[in-house]
Amino acid sequence: MAAALVIFGLTYLLIAARRFAVFPVGRPAGALIGAAAMVAFGVLTPAQAYGAIDLRTLSLLFGMMVITGYLQAARFFPALSRWILRRAKTPEALLGAVVWISGLASAFLVNDTVCLMFTPVVVALSLALEVDALPFLIALATSSNIGSVATLAGNPQNMLIATASRIPYREYFAVMAPLAIALLAVNHAFLLTFYKHELQGGMKSRKGSGKSLVHRPLIIKSLLTLAGVVAAWLAGADLAFTAVAGAAVLIAWGRREPRRVFEKLDWPLLLFFAGLFVVVSGLERSGAVGAITGLFPAAEGPLGAASFSLFSLLCSNLFSNVPFVLVAAKWVSSLPSPALHWYLLALTSTLAGNLTLVGSMANLIVASLARGVRPVGFREYLRYGVPITLITTTLGVAYLLAVSP
Repeated sequence: MAAALVIFGLTYLLIAARRFAVFPVGRPAGALIGAAAMVAFGVLTPAQAYGAIDLRTLSLLFGMMVITGYLQAARFFPALSRWILRRAKTPEALLGAVVWISGLASAFLVNDTVCLMFTPVVVALSLALEVDALPFLIALATSSNIGSVATLAGNPQNMLIATASRIPYREYFAVMAPLAIALLAVNHAFLLTFYKHELQGGMKSRKGSGKSLVHRPLIIKSLLTLAGVVAAWLAGADLAFTAVAGAAVLIAWGRREPRRVFEKLDWPLLLFFAGLFVVVSGLERSGAVGAITGLFPAAEGPLGAASFSLFSLLCSNLFSNVPFVLVAAKWVSSLPSPALHWYLLALTSTLAGNLTLVGSMANLIVASLARGVRPVGFREYLRYGVPITLITTTLGVAYLLAVSP
């Protein structure tokens, strides 16, 4: 148990710090080092380490990456930016387009990927229209996080919850999709109020609205495949197999060399997940999980839900939401009202990403890709992140308490 706790703590330190100047390995490699240490120090056997890797979650994530990769290869996102450019007559209209398109897309395409694809679009739009990019970048990051709470495939931590809880996709969607839409509306209204001065003055030009090469047949095939995958999920099909099957269908139907799509997939994220599965399994097998279960708030009713939500919000920022959810999933089923707590965990670990700039990978992607045009400072983000996180989390918890049986 002592070895497991030390390895677990050091792995979390590497993940939370992301990069040390003296040990610049980053999150995926940090998880891999922790996984190898669990075997090297005898906490797990090699067979147990292999068995700890959850192929269902990795398959779901991989399948959605492939579908999104084909949309990118078809230049769907630049085409969408031109569509927005032709219709957005004011900065307020452009802000609304960013909120709703990124939020709804994140429900089905994974929020990190949406931010990766849309940040260059938002930056290009702000340059073309000669407006300050900050409100639109903040809108992209926060809306993608909020929108991703709508489905079990909207973000990596929800994929973990889907596997651990076995909540049917249709059941989860019925509960959380209306909430996600309501919270997107709240975020839209708050953005307009918070950045009202930055949005004044109108848009001075519409440069860059010319045509660029798109592969329309591949866009249609990719969107139809995505629609088929979601329809199968709603009908009760297995999430992981359906995502992989959808990717396979698109590869065959798209009739393009898949190597270029595969080269652009986020393989480090899959490595990160695989390493974490082994590290957390080592912690569980050592008995350490049972020893620290009492740290989780277990009271019932509104007070219990509030304390659990606050705990989840803080830990998701302290340790990062994916590692926290992976550990929390080991004992949420033993808490009072486990069904409610699964939904609370999905809600709070996702909305926690909006609290700080480093609260989610989606935020870091936006800040990193926009750095050369409009840097987003930590305190600059925090000014908006704190109030919107508190508002949306409070509303979300109240909603779940109201609809919980």
